[in-house]
Amino acid sequence: MENRLAWILLNNNVKDLKRTSQYSYRRVNMKTRVVVTRRPGEVVLEECEIRPGDNEVLVKTYMSSICGTDKNYSQGMMPREVLVEQLAGNNEAHHAYPLKMGHEAAGEIVEVGRNVTDFKVGDKVMSFGWYNTMADYFTAPVVHNGFGVVKMPEGMSMEAASLGEPTACAVYAGMNSGVELGDTVVIVGVGFAGQVMAQVVKRMGAAKVICVDVVDGKLDLAKRMGADIVLNPERDDVAEVVMRETNRQGADVVIEAAGNDTAIQLCSDVLKHGGILGLYSWVLEPATLFINRWHNDGFDIRTLALMHRIKMDRPWWISKTLQNVANGMIRIDPLISHVFNLSEAAKAFEVACNDPAACKVMLKS
Repeated sequence: MENRLAWILLNNNVKDLKRTSQYSYRRVNMKTRVVVTRRPGEVVLEECEIRPGDNEVLVKTYMSSICGTDKNYSQGMMPREVLVEQLAGNNEAHHAYPLKMGHEAAGEIVEVGRNVTDFKVGDKVMSFGWYNTMADYFTAPVVHNGFGVVKMPEGMSMEAASLGEPTACAVYAGMNSGVELGDTVVIVGVGFAGQVMAQVVKRMGAAKVICVDVVDGKLDLAKRMGADIVLNPERDDVAEVVMRETNRQGADVVIEAAGNDTAIQLCSDVLKHGGILGLYSWVLEPATLFINRWHNDGFDIRTLALMHRIKMDRPWWISKTLQNVANGMIRIDPLISHVFNLSEAAKAFEVACNDPAACKVMLKS
């Protein structure tokens, strides 16, 4: 009987298995392929065994995404606290190498643990945590603090859902940037997050959205997605253009999404007196900045990181941000630039790390 149920579940022929306290299904360990960074610069596909615990679900991965964190880890750039303390198991820091990869993904639940009541087989869910999602299958806990898995909103594509976590983060950043009707907003760095934030601040009433990046392909995409002005600092005088467009006042809001001190400095240079400086990126290298204006010009400085908020706030914000995508207000699918099969993981990482025009590189399981 148990073997028969395992076959049915894993072939998705039963979408909703009703269980009672006397009947709780638990399969034996199963094998899955998973992307592993053995050491910096060496990304491989390995096989391992997994099964869900009593408070976990087993998810058949539809698609996973390579994000900036994945790229940093694959190249040996872990945050200092991880290198020093080698923390693990808290979704904030990870093991040393070899490191199983992935935290952005969506898929369908094919098994639930004996204590799970909020999810069922057949539910489509998104990953919010480091659960080794670059795999055929992954397990994740059922928790209610913004980690674990989250049900897909109705109306959201599986492709967009596979980017649920970074989308929620970027939409949250735009919604909490302080933009008001008629503002001029500058976004420095228009990778995936910057592209999403540009759409959000426009929807929230920004009269003028100026996007800045050193990659023309990303600027072209930003323009197609609705940016008013795009600038490349390697050929454009960004500060002068911003001053001209704001009657020499400076931008009302600037958001840094490039991840380096040059970008942060540019944000400081083009912000108006009393303006809002939004910090989004996870900067891993020491920064050298001239920050006298932060004090003298009374900047309102805020960090825009959803996943590092108070834990009980996160579920509400995740639902709020992703509903805007499901409603069609924010477009995500056009930001997927490359799709590779899971077996091509090494090539996918090479593109993600080395092709400056790549926006979101995905792995299809």
